[in-house]
This record gives sequence, C-alpha cells and structure tokens, in this order.
Amino acid sequence: MWIIKIGGSWIDKVELNELITNLSKYSQLENIIIVVGGGCFADAVRLVYASNQMSEKTGHFLALKGTEMFAYIIKEINKRISLINNIESLKVIDRKLKVWMPSIVLKDEPSFINSWESTSDSVAAWLHTKLKSNGLVFVKSLIFKKKIYKLKHLQDKNVLDKNVGKYLCTQKNIKIVGPEIIDLLRNAKDWKKFYYDLNEVQL
Repeated sequence: MWIIKIGGSWIDKVELNELITNLSKYSQLENIIIVVGGGCFADAVRLVYASNQMSEKTGHFLALKGTEMFAYIIKEINKRISLINNIESLKVIDRKLKVWMPSIVLKDEPSFINSWESTSDSVAAWLHTKLKSNGLVFVKSLIFKKKIYKLKHLQDKNVLDKNVGKYLCTQKNIKIVGPEIIDLLRNAKDWKKFYYDLNEVQL
C-alpha cells in the first residue's frame, strides 16, 4: 500500500493526465492511494476565512472539501478511479487507483489537528501512519536537485507544512519529487525501482 500526495498546484498542469494515467497503470499491481491538495479551491476558502466569517475549524473543514473537488477532477481523467471516504475501503486490493476523500473522517478526528498548519501534506502523513503504508510520496511542482532532504529544511522553505512531522511518528519511507515524476514513471521498469529513484525525506 502506497500513499501518493499530489499538490494542489497540479490542478491545471497539462501533465496531470499523464501522471494519473501512469499511476493507474501501476495500480494494477500495487495498492496506490492518492491524497490531493486543495489548490485554488482551498485558496478560495482561505480568502473567505480572512474576512472573519468563520472559525478556523470550519475553514479547515471546507478546505478539506476543496481537496475533494480536485479528486473529482482526477476521476474525470479516469472513470475507473475510486473516490473513497472510508478508511477500511482503502485497504481493499481491487486493482483500482483510489483517491481518499478525507473531510468526513478528519472533521472530528482527535488525532488530527484541524488548523491551517495541517494542510493536505499533513492529511497524507496522517494517513501514511494510520494505514502503516509501505511508503509516502509528496508530489510537488518544484524541482528537487538533491537526493536527501531533511524534513525541517522542507518545512522552513514552506515546501511541506508545519504540522506534517507530528503525524509521521516513527514512519519511514518518505519521498518527495517534482514534475520529473512523469519521466520516472514512464521509464521505470517496476514500481519499486521507481520508488527507489525518488528523493528521500529524513525526519
């Protein structure tokens, strides 16, 4: 079981179709679960929140709903993709690419901090720990030139959110990659080789 977190900045990338197509191909052999960012949808919630019309908890819940709007865009790319709310259903091996819809589970989840410092990065990290998945990949729009990055460095540069480390606990096998993921998926001989070639995030 693998968690792939796709940043909200990918919503309008022309490469999104190929990314989803390649992940769907690998999902025939691996249980791959996508967590997506909210992108422009979450930004709209933040804009309303800034006008003091809602509490932070409500704002965060609506931002999670924004990530689910992106999920529906992904399903437009491949109709066989499963949009899933239930944690247990994510564990089912059915040769389908899955996208997690987190708002219902996380709305009142005591182990998750519902604040603006818990973005979809934190959602993916929480799920990685919850499911004890084989690995977690953060897919960003940035170019990463080093093979190893410290988590704190990525947080200081606002590449990953401030709370993400709180959800990782002792979980390992955390990777990060930019747009080069397209070529890596296209050229990899198998999933494990693809995963091995990604940049490592150290806690």
